[in-house]
Amino acid sequence: MRRAWAVVLVVLAYINYSCAARVPDEQQLLEEPTARTFSAAGLASGLAQGDNGAPLPVVLWHGMGDSCCSLGSMGSIKQLVEDKLGVFVHSIATGPGEYQDALSSFYSNMNQQVAHVCGELAAMHELKGGFNMVGFSQGGQFLRAVVQRCGHTLPPVHSLITLGGQHQGVANTPGCSVDLTGAAARACTAMQLLLARGAYAPWVRENIVQAQYFKDPLQLGAYLRYNIFLPDINNERAVKNSNYADNLAALQRLVLFRFDHDTTVVPRDSAWFSFWDGAETVVPLREQPLYTEDWLGLQRLDKAGGLIFESAPGEHMQFTLKWFEERVIDTYLA
Repeated sequence: MRRAWAVVLVVLAYINYSCAARVPDEQQLLEEPTARTFSAAGLASGLAQGDNGAPLPVVLWHGMGDSCCSLGSMGSIKQLVEDKLGVFVHSIATGPGEYQDALSSFYSNMNQQVAHVCGELAAMHELKGGFNMVGFSQGGQFLRAVVQRCGHTLPPVHSLITLGGQHQGVANTPGCSVDLTGAAARACTAMQLLLARGAYAPWVRENIVQAQYFKDPLQLGAYLRYNIFLPDINNERAVKNSNYADNLAALQRLVLFRFDHDTTVVPRDSAWFSFWDGAETVVPLREQPLYTEDWLGLQRLDKAGGLIFESAPGEHMQFTLKWFEERVIDTYLA
């Protein structure tokens, strides 16, 4: 029992460190220049528009350690979309105030968060004519969960765009693949040990967000049995939820951005639904049962031309506002 509580205290220390340190970093990332290298362009921008040809409202969900409206990161993105398109933009907050919002990106139950967001979006009259969604890092798979679980109860979601999402989970603690020093390194190492040895322990799996999409390719049985979130939204268990496939296939397009030099998401191609086969090989989406048996409707969406794989330059979530304007707003939201 003492050891368990020691682990909990380590996790909370990591959370407090991350919430204090990562939000200012986002401003630095947005302002740093980045070279542009991209994959082929996606579908025509008309898919992002309503029946009258006008751009649709946009819903955003931030990533780990960020908050909905910080001026250095999501607040700037929200303002950019509003200014560029002249539409209503809702940036999801999962806690009251910036600190609690950031804290909840580490310490929360994602099934409860997704259910709350489903209710929140359903009640917004600004979205009644349909809308688009953009998920940043872990916000990508969380918005996908919203589409799958309650898309049939919401106004039409036209496009879902995810940047550096962990759709097939992570096999390493987010952030531990980069060179860290001091307190950050010690906290990250402790967190990695926790996930490796106790990611599926009751308290951890119910309360640590990153444990809820942790996927050890060498312990898939434990993952399927004990992980409370990702196996469900990926329809990996024996009993499939047909609503998940129908709701995701109803999108006009799903755009998956992978960062070319991502060392935060391991493997980086989880952003494209790829994952390890239990050894050293990363298996592409189209070679997995998830696609060939169409557990999520991705094959249907792909055959309709609505599944788009995009590349973004640089490390995880390192992009400029200019890049976001050109590659996300102008290409997929305008």
